[in-house]
Amino acid sequence: MYQGAVTMAVAKHEGTEFSVQTIHTLRRFVPFVWMSVWTMLVTGIALMLFSPRFVFLEFNDLWSILLALKQTTFVLMMVFSFGYARMFLRVDEMMKGELKPVDNILPYHHRMLQFGKINIALGIFALLLAIGMR
Repeated sequence: MYQGAVTMAVAKHEGTEFSVQTIHTLRRFVPFVWMSVWTMLVTGIALMLFSPRFVFLEFNDLWSILLALKQTTFVLMMVFSFGYARMFLRVDEMMKGELKPVDNILPYHHRMLQFGKINIALGIFALLLAIGMR
């Protein structure tokens, strides 16, 4: 969220969205993002398996249905995270290759930002589902 809400907003305001420094800053966030994704995955699976309410492939109560929705949300977040990483690598390659026409980079950059916003919305939705599961 910091990357999309602060870093990109400042870069856009200053007109440095496609500068080497901005791309370098975004690149520095990548390990943290993947660490967060894997941590959520492992802890989420552990919490699910150790819950006394969890019964594999049974959706008899509201808790089980919300859990299924939350799992689907996390799968979608993983898909969009891989999409974001793919678009970021494309933008990074274009910047390194001295491809400077902004028209070539813009579609990938916009798609990258779109994937980031979708992930933020899915994350908020997953939090709301977790609140409903309590």
